[in-house]
Amino acid sequence: MPSPSPTTTAEERRPAAILAIYSWDMVLALLALLGALAAFGGQATVGSRTVSVSLGEQVLAAVESASFAGLLIILATLLTRRRRWVRRAQIVTLATAIALGAVSLLLAAVVPGQGLQASALTALLVLVVDAAAILALTGQKVIGWYEQDGAMPRYISGTIAFWAITSAVLIVLQTLR
Repeated sequence: MPSPSPTTTAEERRPAAILAIYSWDMVLALLALLGALAAFGGQATVGSRTVSVSLGEQVLAAVESASFAGLLIILATLLTRRRRWVRRAQIVTLATAIALGAVSLLLAAVVPGQGLQASALTALLVLVVDAAAILALTGQKVIGWYEQDGAMPRYISGTIAFWAITSAVLIVLQTLR
């Protein structure tokens, strides 16, 4: 009887949560790419009115969405590797997305004239799924999968920082409208 190949054995032990998170990353990346294209619409809805958006803000929004999409695509392709920094980077990315989304929703509810849109429920649903993905990444099977040490590459931490900073700037700009 032939013994199973090492790749087959490793594939059998890979936690299903990793593949689910990979799929979620790809969905988020696709939405972020669509957001990068939509940023060049020239107008934004604020409360019940439509306002014009400057070209600089359009470019900033497109770059922010594109950097988020690129980050998610990179992390999704690395999720099946067994390095611990991949799981840490994924958790940091999702936690940052939750924090930025929560601040954005809170400001939309608190700042006069902003008003919550129907899309706020969709944004809240995305935040809940992000939190579920973080919870899945902290499970024992997933933690056991990422067994190899290694430092997070600077391009990953730099992309996370760039995306977080541009997102924060956009939140401030949208609040000031």
